[in-house]
Amino acid sequence: MPKKDLEAAYLQTLAQTVAEREKELNDYACNTLADKIAQINMVLALLDPQDPEDKRIQEELITVKEIYRKLGTALWFMQAGEITNLGARLGSTIKQFRVRE
Repeated sequence: MPKKDLEAAYLQTLAQTVAEREKELNDYACNTLADKIAQINMVLALLDPQDPEDKRIQEELITVKEIYRKLGTALWFMQAGEITNLGARLGSTIKQFRVRE
């Protein structure tokens, strides 16, 4: 495998590994409203799910967070390049196979 391909595969694997460990990264990636989503995640972590008032607030924050996720991703794609937009629109035409160990 050429060195450039090996480096790209390593970076992809590294990014995937970090994302698996840090579940909230999925909320922030490719999102122009990531800072607002991070603030919501911090407040959610402080709330007590057993408290009825906190539970109501938690449900409202989760709804707002989902709105920010969708809106922020749309805004990010508006700023992304043509190749990124085309790739997202067309999807992958490459077949991938996984070999289990």
